[in-house]
Amino acid sequence: MRTLSILLAACGILTAQTHRFTLEDVLSVEAIGETALSPDGRTFAMTRNGQIVLMPSDGGWPVTLTSAAGAKSGLNWSPDGRMLAYASQGGIWVVPSAGGTPKRLTNAAAGPGDPRQSSDRAPQWSPKGHWILFETGRRGHDNLMVVSEDGMVNDFLTAANADEESASWSPDGTRISYTQRAPEYFSGKLNVLKFDPAKGQAAADPVTLYTSPTDRGGGWSIRKAQWSPDGRTLAVVLQDSGWDNIYLVPSSGGPSSGGAPQALTHGEFEDVNPVFSPDGKSLAVVSSRKNLEETGIWIVPLDGSAPRALTKFDTPGLESQPEWSPDGAKLYFHRTTPLQATDLLVADLSGGAPRHLTHTTPKVFDGALEMPEEVHYRGKDGMDIAAILYKPRDAKPGRNAAVLWIHGGPEGQDTFRFDGWAQYLAQSGYAVLEPNYRGSAGYGEKFRNLNVEDSGGGEMDDVAAGAEYLVKQGLADPKRLAIGGGSHGGTMVAYAVTKYPDLFAAAMELYGVVDRATFNERTNRNSAVRWMMKMGGSPEEKPEVYRKANALLQIDKIKTPLLVMHGENDPQVPPYESAQFVRALKEHHKVVYYFTYPNELHGFSQRDHRLDAWRRQLAFLEKYIQPRYGVSSTSLDDLLAPPPPRPAQ
Repeated sequence: MRTLSILLAACGILTAQTHRFTLEDVLSVEAIGETALSPDGRTFAMTRNGQIVLMPSDGGWPVTLTSAAGAKSGLNWSPDGRMLAYASQGGIWVVPSAGGTPKRLTNAAAGPGDPRQSSDRAPQWSPKGHWILFETGRRGHDNLMVVSEDGMVNDFLTAANADEESASWSPDGTRISYTQRAPEYFSGKLNVLKFDPAKGQAAADPVTLYTSPTDRGGGWSIRKAQWSPDGRTLAVVLQDSGWDNIYLVPSSGGPSSGGAPQALTHGEFEDVNPVFSPDGKSLAVVSSRKNLEETGIWIVPLDGSAPRALTKFDTPGLESQPEWSPDGAKLYFHRTTPLQATDLLVADLSGGAPRHLTHTTPKVFDGALEMPEEVHYRGKDGMDIAAILYKPRDAKPGRNAAVLWIHGGPEGQDTFRFDGWAQYLAQSGYAVLEPNYRGSAGYGEKFRNLNVEDSGGGEMDDVAAGAEYLVKQGLADPKRLAIGGGSHGGTMVAYAVTKYPDLFAAAMELYGVVDRATFNERTNRNSAVRWMMKMGGSPEEKPEVYRKANALLQIDKIKTPLLVMHGENDPQVPPYESAQFVRALKEHHKVVYYFTYPNELHGFSQRDHRLDAWRRQLAFLEKYIQPRYGVSSTSLDDLLAPPPPRPAQ
C-alpha cells in the first residue's frame, strides 16, 4: 500500500496532500463585490471585474450589463426596477436594466483633498423616483446633493462647514437621515432633513436626533441609519454601552419624540448593519455574538423576544450585507471563510440549509488551503490577546521560519476570512501569526482605545509577545522571525525594529508612518484630526507622546534589514513618510530595500504591482530567514534590486 501511495503521488493523483497554488492563482480570485436586489426580488445587480452584471436571484448565469471603462460602485435600483444608478469616473450614471447605453448625470470637477472622497459617489434613488441622492466632495467637504433622473437639475441639500455622509431616504421620500461630522463632534450627529420632492430641495433646516459623545481615540463614528418601513423609527449602531449595539431612535425628533435612543441589543459583542424586515417586526443584524473573530446574521425581533441565528455552518467565517426578499421570506447575504472567497448566499426564514448562489473560489484551491486557528496569549502586562494562526505546511518543531503580519487601522481586526497571502506563506513553510493587538476593533471601546497617547507602547508589546508565543509553542525558530504589515501595520513594523531591535531578522514596512507630526501635516483633514485625538493633542500639546512614537529618533537602534514599499499617490499615509525613513536609514548605513509604485493610492490595487510586491517580499524573506538552497543569492538580489528608471513621459 505504501508503494502504491508513492506511485500515485508521483503521478499527481494524491493532490489533496501535494497540490500547491501560485501567487497568480491568488490574484485570479474574483470574489463577489457589491450586490443589490431589484425591487421585485427577481434580479441581483453585482459589480464584477469593473463592470455591472445581472443574475437571477435564485441563481444562474450572470449577464454583463455594462462595458464602459472605469470601476463602478454604489449600485442602486430605481423604484420601478427599470434603471440602475451607480458611481464611476467621478460622476453619477444611470443605465437601463434591460440593457442600453449608460448616461452620465453629473460631471463636476473634483474637489480638493483626498481623491477618494473628492468626487460624486453613493447614489440612492428616491423611493418615489425622479431624484437621486448622492454624496460629493466638490467643495472640499462631504456634502449631500440630488440630481434629477434626466440629469437636468441638481442641487446641494446641505451647506454646513462639516462632513455629511451615510445618508438614507425615508420610505416616503420626504426625509433624509445622515451623519454630520466636524472636529468638535467627530463621532457625529444623527440628523434628519426634510426634502421637497416637487422642488428637489431641502424644505427646512435639519433636525439633530442624537449627538454621539466623541470617541477619544477618534476611530468611531455613527454609521448609516436604517428607516423602519413606516418611517417612524431609525435603527442605528451606537457604542453607548462601550460596544457596538443596535439602538432605536424616533425619527420625528424633538421633546415629544420619545427621548433618548433605546437599546435593542445588549452584550459584549459587536452588532452592526441592521436591516428592517419588510413587515417592520424584526431586524437582520451582522453580529459577532457567537465568537469575536467571526460574524453571522442574526434575526432580532423588535418585541424583545430572543434573537436567533439565521444560519449554522461547520466552518468559521464572516457573514455580511444582509438583504431581505420583498416578501420577507428569505435573506440574502455574503459569506467568506479561510477556505472560500466571498460568495452570495440565500437562506429561507422558515429553515433549511443556506444555498450558495455564486461560487467564486477557483478549483485550483480545492485541497490546497488550510484552516487557521484562533489562539490566545498574554501580553506583557497580562492582557489577553487574540490572534489568527496559520501553521506551516510540513511544520518542523522549533525550526520554522515565521512571519508576524500586522493589520492596519489600528482599528482593524484579523478574522476568519479568505487571506490568500497568509495561505501562500503557510504553503511556503512559514508560520504566520496575525495578532489583534490593543487598539484593534471588535473587542469593545475600552480595548480599542488602550493605545490612546501610547502609540508604539503597549500595542507593540502585544505584537512582541506574539513572537515569543510562537517560539514557546515550538512553532518558530527565534532566529528566523520576520514582521510585516501595511498602513498602521507598517507603522508597527517601524516600532518593532526600533523598540525590539534583536527580535526580528527581517522586516517589511509597507506605507506606514514613522513621524506622526509630519504625517499630520500632510495627510487628509479627517485623518489628521483623528490622529491628533489618538495622540492626545497636537505635537505642541503632547510633545512627549509624539517623541516616543517617532521612529526617526531611534534609527541608530535598528539592526534588522528592512524592505520599504509605498504607493506614489497615497493620500492617507503620504509617501514622504517612507522617503524620510529610507533617507535616515541610508544615512545611518542600515540595510534597506526601497520600492515605490506609480498611480497607487493607499495600498497596491493594480494587479502587476500586487504581484511584484509579493514576489519581492518573498525574495526578501528567502534572503534573510528562509534561504532556498540551489538558488543563487544573485537571483534573489535581482528581485530586490531597484527597478530600472521609467521612460520620460
